[in-house]
Amino acid sequence: MTGSDNVEEDRRRAEVFDALSHPTRIMILKALSEEALGFADLKKKTGIESSGHMQHHLSKLSGLVKTDEYGKYILSDQGKDALLSVETVEKTAQSAPKKNEKSKFFNNSFLLKSAVVALALLLMATSILVAYEYSQTSSLQNSISEQDNLITQLNSTEQQRDTLITQLDTALNLTQSRLDLILPKSSQYLTTLPDSNGAFNTTKIFLESSSAWFHYEPVYPFNITWFNPTTHYGSSVQMVPLTNNQSIPLSFYGWNIGDSAKYEYEGTGGPSYLMIGVTVRNDYTAFDAGNGSDPTAPIGNLTILSSPLYQSTSTYISYVNLTVRLISQNGSVIPTDQANGIQSPTQRGAESFPLASNETKQVVFYLYPSSLNVKGLEIYISYLSSVSP
Repeated sequence: MTGSDNVEEDRRRAEVFDALSHPTRIMILKALSEEALGFADLKKKTGIESSGHMQHHLSKLSGLVKTDEYGKYILSDQGKDALLSVETVEKTAQSAPKKNEKSKFFNNSFLLKSAVVALALLLMATSILVAYEYSQTSSLQNSISEQDNLITQLNSTEQQRDTLITQLDTALNLTQSRLDLILPKSSQYLTTLPDSNGAFNTTKIFLESSSAWFHYEPVYPFNITWFNPTTHYGSSVQMVPLTNNQSIPLSFYGWNIGDSAKYEYEGTGGPSYLMIGVTVRNDYTAFDAGNGSDPTAPIGNLTILSSPLYQSTSTYISYVNLTVRLISQNGSVIPTDQANGIQSPTQRGAESFPLASNETKQVVFYLYPSSLNVKGLEIYISYLSSVSP
């Protein structure tokens, strides 16, 4: 046997002695000598409450304890030999004081003295090891506490990430819904709303253009001061930091999905809503008002109201009420509710507004559709004033 082999053998012996120097680890070996135990059962049987302490002692018993094919802890062959040595020493220590014969006592006096000296040395070594183990255990507890804090932070980050993913999925669904929406053809005269029999009348309210877009303003899951006076942000879009040195641009005012360049609006958050912009022109003239034509044509006398929105310089003016219908993929009408808390400098949809001869106005509808499964958009005249006597 070479010198390196002797050193390796001495190292293994030292590891075994170190493993057997703690009474808790001897208790673990004895428990496993009776039956194979899982981690939780081993803690319960030995009375060790801390998982960190149990894991620490098991690491010290590496080579003496192993796991079987079911993942339970059992004694290795080396562990069985080590436990047998411990039990031999215990039996010797227990049987020696019970021998009362004088001759046997003197014959074994040297063995007893040696055992006492060995036990004394073992007690000293155990005291030193206990102090060391206590220090190691305290350090391990601090490490476990730091790991728990890190896990809490990771869980919070994961919740924020999941919330943001859900919001991005919602924005993608809104985008797809807008792409699927078919707008009515422009450059045509609008008809009245069909009755129950499908009958309608063609008017001279001309549809110049239409547009639709969704507004989505989620509550972001980050604690961010968007508009800090000391930073002087010049844009509502800010880069929000994420994990792994990544970031994503988010808008404080939410996302507009679609073509909203032609219309002014102001949203106040809440659920995502659909905005439909309609630009119409009144092609009715004095001829249509009864000057040699139909005396019931929908042209009224000029009315000046206090609101600038309703004022007009035309001699002939109509009061118009537009309505929109959303059609689903299967052809049915999708119910909608008028969105609340919306302010706009243009006229809101679903309300009557004055429209003078040859005058053009933009109308915006703010709606909560009951479904995003929108296929088509239809625009009708739901009300049109007639001529005064």
